[in-house]
Amino acid sequence: MAEISIIVRTRDEERWIRHCLQAIFEQTYRDFEVILVDNHSRDRTVEVASRFPLAQVVQIDDYRPGLALNRGIEKSKGRFIVCLSAHCVPQERTWLDTLRRNFDDPLVAGVYGRQIPVAFSDDVDKRDLMIVFGLDRRVQIRDYFFHNANSMLRRELWERIPFDPLVSNIEDRVWGKAMIEAGYRLVYEPEAAVFHHHGLHQGNDAERAKGVISIIEQVDGSEVLRGLPGSMLPEATHVVAVVPILGGIPLLAGRDLVTDLVRSLKSARYVESVCLFSENPEVEQIALAQGVRFIPRPAEFLSDDKSIEDVLVHVLAVIEEGGENPDAVLFANPLYPFRPDGLWDELVRDAQFKGLDTIFPCYPDYGNTWWRHGAGQFTQVGEGLMPRAHKDPLYRALYGLGCLTRAPIIRSGKLVGGRIGILPFDNPLYTMRYTKQTLDILTALEGHWNARHGTETVSSRSA
Repeated sequence: MAEISIIVRTRDEERWIRHCLQAIFEQTYRDFEVILVDNHSRDRTVEVASRFPLAQVVQIDDYRPGLALNRGIEKSKGRFIVCLSAHCVPQERTWLDTLRRNFDDPLVAGVYGRQIPVAFSDDVDKRDLMIVFGLDRRVQIRDYFFHNANSMLRRELWERIPFDPLVSNIEDRVWGKAMIEAGYRLVYEPEAAVFHHHGLHQGNDAERAKGVISIIEQVDGSEVLRGLPGSMLPEATHVVAVVPILGGIPLLAGRDLVTDLVRSLKSARYVESVCLFSENPEVEQIALAQGVRFIPRPAEFLSDDKSIEDVLVHVLAVIEEGGENPDAVLFANPLYPFRPDGLWDELVRDAQFKGLDTIFPCYPDYGNTWWRHGAGQFTQVGEGLMPRAHKDPLYRALYGLGCLTRAPIIRSGKLVGGRIGILPFDNPLYTMRYTKQTLDILTALEGHWNARHGTETVSSRSA
């Protein structure tokens, strides 16, 4: 029988659950069980969680925080109960042991740990977490503040006074008040810290919060507000690059752009695998020669009525059916021969440290743009003929250059969705796309570049 039962509450937590459970199962303290209480997640939360050795998965229909915890605890066996939100990730491998050692004092009813923001938490949330959860351990004799995003309590006391199943929130403080009134103590343990991407109130005056955060950064140091769980760092993120090819292999100045692109992707630090999707046997030979995966393009994907989103949904499904579970998909089109150095890794770094669901390059355009919305009807887009120094550009998306999107967004049928970021590049060379109409221009550019720098330099800067 496990000494500690960890109750993890979930609803649509696919993005976080792997990081949460991975941190749990890497703890130095090993005598525990994990019970997932899920409120009918609509994404792959339960599927991802089931890759870990869970004791049970409990489904609930009517979510209230105290009710959900009570249902999970009823199925548990431990002498001590941990309450952990699925989007909270223990910072250290000693987190569980640190919570547990506080119960050597028989008067301690419950312990709650520190919550620290991640790099991309909003300023309001950073402010709240840094102000509320400090660095000094506290033993609370009259103060009944308690927080079940990251807590541990005695089972015997829960059996006497369970969480209120009817309240819509602060079930933790209601329980904490009952413990204080019964003569017990609550402990705040800052050494048992978790990453928590949102704060206590999830809203407020953003500008005021930003000012507070700037002061905290000066006093405490900025690095404390720019952290990530180890499993969310770029080097731990599972990125699969998908390269769709329809028809022949594009050649530019004798160079095979598919092979160029595959080599570029394989050299990236944060791209774990590369997949080519094509009906062309020559592309399959390239995949074999480069040691990357090849997925045959079925007949229904040979027509021009299939969007890139349709293609990516299909490819991701094949990849996941094969047992690979990417965090994100990197779409890249070989018809873009020129790319900035380090693009792939920069996309992954920005996505992780800024908490983005989609990120892609853009070309900032300061030109004068008009939108046609009817026969002979045009409306100007942007700020017209203002001097560039006083003008905000329009951003032309370059998805084919490289678009990184989290797997759940792709699975929903979208290339772009959720929290979006862009990487602006003002070199017009990156906007060039391989077509019959532009082939002569690209060839001329390539010849000019080779004449000045040599073919080897061009290849290193190309797709």
